[in-house]
Amino acid sequence: MFGTIFRKNKSVSNKAAQAVQMQRFSKDLNKNIKYIQQVLSKCCDLESRPIRIGRNRQINARIFFIDGMVDAAFMATNILEPLMLLEPGDDCGLEIHEEIFNSLLPAGTVTIEQSPNMLVTRLLSGGIAIVVEGQEKAFAVEAIGWQERAVEESQTETVVKGARAGFVENIRVNRSLIRRMIKYPGLKFERLTVGRITNTEVNIAYIEGIVMEGLVEKVKERIERIDIDGTANFGMLQEMIDDSTFSVFSQSYSTERPDRACSCLLEGRVLIIMDNFPFVTVVPSVITQFFQSAEDYSTKYLIASFVRLLRFIGLNITVLLPGLYVAIFSYHHEMIPTELLKSISQAREQLPFPIFLEMLVLEISFEILREAGVRLPRPVGQAVSIVGALVIGQAAVAARLVSPPSIIIVALTAIASFTIPIPEGSDAHRLLRFPVLLAAGAFGLPGIITAWLMLLVHLSGLRSFGVPYLSPVSPFSLSDWKDFLIRVPSSFMKTRPIQTGKSNIRRQDNGKQGGK
Repeated sequence: MFGTIFRKNKSVSNKAAQAVQMQRFSKDLNKNIKYIQQVLSKCCDLESRPIRIGRNRQINARIFFIDGMVDAAFMATNILEPLMLLEPGDDCGLEIHEEIFNSLLPAGTVTIEQSPNMLVTRLLSGGIAIVVEGQEKAFAVEAIGWQERAVEESQTETVVKGARAGFVENIRVNRSLIRRMIKYPGLKFERLTVGRITNTEVNIAYIEGIVMEGLVEKVKERIERIDIDGTANFGMLQEMIDDSTFSVFSQSYSTERPDRACSCLLEGRVLIIMDNFPFVTVVPSVITQFFQSAEDYSTKYLIASFVRLLRFIGLNITVLLPGLYVAIFSYHHEMIPTELLKSISQAREQLPFPIFLEMLVLEISFEILREAGVRLPRPVGQAVSIVGALVIGQAAVAARLVSPPSIIIVALTAIASFTIPIPEGSDAHRLLRFPVLLAAGAFGLPGIITAWLMLLVHLSGLRSFGVPYLSPVSPFSLSDWKDFLIRVPSSFMKTRPIQTGKSNIRRQDNGKQGGK
């Protein structure tokens, strides 16, 4: 699989294309060196140096590495020095590769490669390639030495009480963060590669004996059928494996927190870990997970349940409040108390725009301010968001372009959207309020009801790797409601979710727990 880049890339030069035909190394050292140099021609970061192996310097060899991707001190201490001090036996020749291999063992991961294409792939992945004269084999030594970010607190999923570590760009570090939490031999990591040119490493993590039956094979099949030059970002992979690409709802969600990822593994789900990205994708995903936060399980169940109910209310405010405001004050005045109607009518006197257009412009303006605040540097972005909203809002009211009640509705909607802890869920519901607003402006409450029913029909048809997106609401599962809108005490959650835990439904015994 690793060598397919050399066969599929049509832009390879003629010389390199001819070199691809070399399936095995030659005993001629110069031929092997020429092959590697042709494949990696015009690569200014390719470094090589000749060496002589053994105290008597009787064996010629060549070392290749990519500048900036290997640890120079590690190479000098664990590779160059052992090779130069090697004392080959009298019958050196046929068995010299075994002696070299044994001398390199202290360096860590050492592989003997017979495929030139595989050796080049190892070289481009941060390894050191060693080609020896008279040998139809070569050595690849892992010596990664590039700069990487240290493990830090998650930026997208902040918590007050809970684990602080977050995933980083290094896939090895991310695997170790999961291993530290689940010390179980049944935790498996399978390696795949995505991208004909990028050769990006992707890992599939699951717990054997707990994972949903057939899920691993389905995930591997969807990843392996991706035929693309390379994945430029993490979202591309999510789109390519989702069941319904054109839905506003993501059927897989990403997390930056190892504790949340491990909780999903224990429920029978699968993690997709991609190198160079500090997020992990969880599949299958259902809509109920977008209400849940890792902090819910670090606090008392009563507090967690209260907060979840607030999130559910916040979701409905985000989607429905602007549309209800427009529908009621445009078409259904009889539903408003008289005093409130008088107050709002007085505030809207002499305004030039109808209430629907007023709300639409305000919502779009707020989204522009939000986007500007996100893209600007953090100190400047916060100032632009706050000052822009206050100054523009106050100026618009003073100029009698918008009414104060409309400003309040937009502000409440914006604040409510921040209560959803998962970014994929928050973004989807922010977008949905615009179709609801348009339906309300055109048809009033019947338009909102129609839009809501169409949304429910769409959600009912969604699947995430075969799991209904609305579960445990539809299909209904009473046992799963213990961790849906509310969270019952941990001692009562003895089973895994029905849809993902069919292989091993029980996660807690019936033993006595707690006090008397």
